[in-house]
Amino acid sequence: MKKLEKATQKLERILDEQEATQKAIRFEHDHIPFGQPNIIGRPDIYKKANQQYEKSRRLFQEEEKQKRRIEMLEKVEEFKESNNLLKDVHVVGKTSYATVGAKTSVNNLDYFNQKLQELEEANEKAKAYNKTKPAIKKATLGAEITKLKRKIAMLEEMAEKDANKKVSDYAQSLIDSGKVNQWKKKPIYYFVKGLRKVAFELNEQGDFVESNRYPAYSEDDRKFIKGLLLDDEVTN
Repeated sequence: MKKLEKATQKLERILDEQEATQKAIRFEHDHIPFGQPNIIGRPDIYKKANQQYEKSRRLFQEEEKQKRRIEMLEKVEEFKESNNLLKDVHVVGKTSYATVGAKTSVNNLDYFNQKLQELEEANEKAKAYNKTKPAIKKATLGAEITKLKRKIAMLEEMAEKDANKKVSDYAQSLIDSGKVNQWKKKPIYYFVKGLRKVAFELNEQGDFVESNRYPAYSEDDRKFIKGLLLDDEVTN
């Protein structure tokens, strides 16, 4: 099920609960005598009604938050539909004003290669136009092309490294057990379950080593991954 569909269903549940809460508020008020004050020493006759009012305010806040999320997800879907080669998106923001772009992912290589071709064609047109010595020259795209080429080369290297990797029996056992999880967008990294942004990489022998990109910083994390890697040494 898509995130947008889930978000829409959640909004529907919130609206249904809000409707039931409004009915409960009316019910509580209907059973309070008109103008009846609270009497000191007796239970608060407005307690249940006030509880329902508080619940209604909370639901209204959740409703507004969910509507903003749906607007953001709709924007993401529109972006993906207009870029059919795009697989993984990068989103900054939680409303319709969110910035949506292509995530640096091996799954987006076709998309990036297409964009590179478009940039190169636009750049050639700009250079050809500038040769006519116009009063105002068009901006060329050399810097953007170089940056995109580097990104593509990096992702292609990752994809090739993953395709040709060796995996030792112990490393495979960690993968199978779920103790480490391969990052699908950048498949050379295997994040350690239970730790925050700590990953392994496979060396040429197919054994896990701590990633220089995502190392352990805390003493507890270092002890934990050291234990995993020591088990590998014992096994071998």
